[in-house]
Amino acid sequence: MQKTLNRRSFLETSSKILLTGSACSLSLHAKHHKKMRFTLGLSQYSLRALLKDGSLDPLDFPKFTVDEFGIHAIDLWEGGLPKDKLDDSKYLGKMRQKADQAGTDLFLLMSGALDSSAKKREASTAKISASFNRAVQLGAPMVRVFLKAPGTDPQAGLKMSLEALKPLADEAAKKNLTIAIEPGASSLSQKGAFLAEVATKLKHPALKLMPDFGKLKDNVYKGTQAMLPHTVTISCKMHSFDKEGNQPDFNYHRLMKMIKGSKYKGILAIEWEGSALEPIPGVKASKKLIEKSLAAA
Repeated sequence: MQKTLNRRSFLETSSKILLTGSACSLSLHAKHHKKMRFTLGLSQYSLRALLKDGSLDPLDFPKFTVDEFGIHAIDLWEGGLPKDKLDDSKYLGKMRQKADQAGTDLFLLMSGALDSSAKKREASTAKISASFNRAVQLGAPMVRVFLKAPGTDPQAGLKMSLEALKPLADEAAKKNLTIAIEPGASSLSQKGAFLAEVATKLKHPALKLMPDFGKLKDNVYKGTQAMLPHTVTISCKMHSFDKEGNQPDFNYHRLMKMIKGSKYKGILAIEWEGSALEPIPGVKASKKLIEKSLAAA
């Protein structure tokens, strides 16, 4: 009963946002989200504690997300899937089936880091390529990748990054996938302006960016602004909340206003990374803050 009430309350709130003439259109159903400007999504990583203690089976994640949060756009995290099932085509096919049965849009698979240094490039490229194969079997059109641009020289880092990413982007294109580069794997790639330059220079249709507010270490606002023209999806990172339900690490109203003022259209994926709240209340508080910020922006 409580789950039904929570979902009903959420849908009523969403309807109010739409009916008050907000500049954004918020849809939560995968069947319709491509017609709307913004869709709320949920990263499986947000529920990692439930996956770790066994209280949530990864195969139940799609339905759980719909029933508990009323969210129909989901991404999967390779660390949240059984290690011995990562390359099990039957298991991945069953996950795809579960996502379809729940009415969810499995839009992304979270992979690891691409080390663009000469010594480690080949090995890390092979790992990302394996993720591509998994994404194809899952029917997920995007693969999130951390770019590790070594050193502190932007030009040297840019050169190595382009050399490493070009063949991967070509491979992704052949498999009808899009690489979503997220900041965070090195000091250079924690800067939105650097990642924007990578995307601009490579200019590849299969390579886009994925801002993560919690991983942009230079300046979250400038970094997000620089990445937005190349953005394919957004990770709405949450660490904690103050008494008013706001995220103290960065101003969500400012971020949502920036996003609404851009040309970006797509998924705003909740990624709860805090510990002060348990996963379920953490995700619900995150959803509430995003809704509030979008309505006010």
